[in-house]
Amino acid sequence: MSKSKNSLHRTMCEEAARILHKGSFEGWHPFKYVAIELMTYGKEIPDVWATNGAGTAIVEVKTSRADFLCDAAKHCRQNPIDGIGNFRWYYALQGIIKEEELPADWGLAEAVENGKMIRLVRTAAYQESAALGSISILCSIMRREGIKGQIFNYHKKNGTAGK
Repeated sequence: MSKSKNSLHRTMCEEAARILHKGSFEGWHPFKYVAIELMTYGKEIPDVWATNGAGTAIVEVKTSRADFLCDAAKHCRQNPIDGIGNFRWYYALQGIIKEEELPADWGLAEAVENGKMIRLVRTAAYQESAALGSISILCSIMRREGIKGQIFNYHKKNGTAGK
């Protein structure tokens, strides 16, 4: 989590969000809804979370090796089924993470000191995830955006939807 809006970590989170929104790191499936550093009551709080309606992605931004090693010890890294994100990525400064250190099915993209991506090291593979974490994030986004709890009835009595 960034302490400052001007930090390198925050800059890299914003860049990763733009990349996911445009077409993901490999460039073929954009994510319509992206959240940066969203604090929720969920067990896992990724730096970037995204969904396209068919799946979810998370990005963990790493600006130091120590941060990566600390992240590797998290419960959800040791037990991947408890983690969120069908596609999981590290977005790190060049040289911080070695490809052989990546958890199974995780992708890695590297950036330079200004936060811009320079190289895709490995593409993330689809994996099952804990839906509860993503539901928590979606509910938090809806609440923050002013969508009040309500019944959404898209099938009207006269047989037409949406009016």
